[in-house]
Amino acid sequence: MTHLTETMRAELAQQFDAAGARVIDLPILYSADLFVDLIGEDIRRRLYVAPGANGEAMALRPEFTIPVCLHHLRHGEATRKATYACLGPVFRQRADDDPGEFHQAGIEQIDPEGGFDFDAANVASAVSMVESLSGKRPVVTIGDLGLFSALLNALGTPAVWQRRLEGAFGDRAVLDRMLRRLEQGGSESHGASAGLARILEGKAPEDVREAVEEMLDIAGLAAVGGRSVGDIAERYMEKAELAAMAGWDADKLAIIVRYLSIAGSLDDSLDQLRAFDAKEGGLLGDALAALADRITAIRAAVPQGTKLVFKADFGRRLDYYSGFNYELHFEGEDKPVAGGGRYDRLLGILASRAKQGNAVDAVPAIGFVVWLDRLTQAGKES
Repeated sequence: MTHLTETMRAELAQQFDAAGARVIDLPILYSADLFVDLIGEDIRRRLYVAPGANGEAMALRPEFTIPVCLHHLRHGEATRKATYACLGPVFRQRADDDPGEFHQAGIEQIDPEGGFDFDAANVASAVSMVESLSGKRPVVTIGDLGLFSALLNALGTPAVWQRRLEGAFGDRAVLDRMLRRLEQGGSESHGASAGLARILEGKAPEDVREAVEEMLDIAGLAAVGGRSVGDIAERYMEKAELAAMAGWDADKLAIIVRYLSIAGSLDDSLDQLRAFDAKEGGLLGDALAALADRITAIRAAVPQGTKLVFKADFGRRLDYYSGFNYELHFEGEDKPVAGGGRYDRLLGILASRAKQGNAVDAVPAIGFVVWLDRLTQAGKES
């Protein structure tokens, strides 16, 4: 566990003040399902979980963003402007025998105006915090799920596959495996599913769901592994749809692969993206112009000389991220020392789930955290 000295606390207090962030205290225990549903299934095996008094699985908080959003909702409307600062332990199992309890510091910002300057200010705060605590200037790597989604939309990617590819964004090995499956024919065990898909081809979605639910009901299945008959039916339908899409357009798959290979300095990457877009007939559309404007804002906000790079296949593997995201690392080191991104949908999802406040679709929000133990390991005397 990271030991926080008074010097580190004082430096963090200055960073929080500079960002206009209010320090908040957050609970340690939350429903485990909350994190699995909103971060992704991969988090399940990394949680520290124990049964609560009512039998619900409770987890030690593995991160700050979801707890901060819950705090925001408990104290007013989702759409109000706020900037929060977090400092304290988080708990999740990590690789390489790293301690499962470690300290993080971060800033979460909510602003209905949003905008590129909003993103840039968050990146600048992360760079400033890391440099202040470590004495070293980090490298900033940025990526954009929104740009990838714009490409998939323009190519007419089958909806079920688009959801899968977007869900895997940020893990290149998984993305490549999915693209191979899309080229070769869906699921590895797709025979029965593909047969069902052919039988039900052309039927309305509600009719298909009703038919599958009826088959499961006849088989006497009320629920399996906590999933209802409806959940099982929807999952089976998705597998059938995946399996039926054998041999999707090879030229379009090649375009996706070429896009994912784009990487380099910001100037070089923008040149590559513009050349790619021109060659492919403007598939990236407004999303490319938005990325260029965001990059301009980030350049103006971070200290001069900060190394900024773009990777088309870069993304942070958290399901609640909705577009632009970034990480900071030190030159020559693999592990990030900070990371963040936009999560515009999260407040609306949580508000609907908790039935708190007025219904909202999206609220511009962005945040980052710094791994304090990795800064210490990087050589700064703490």
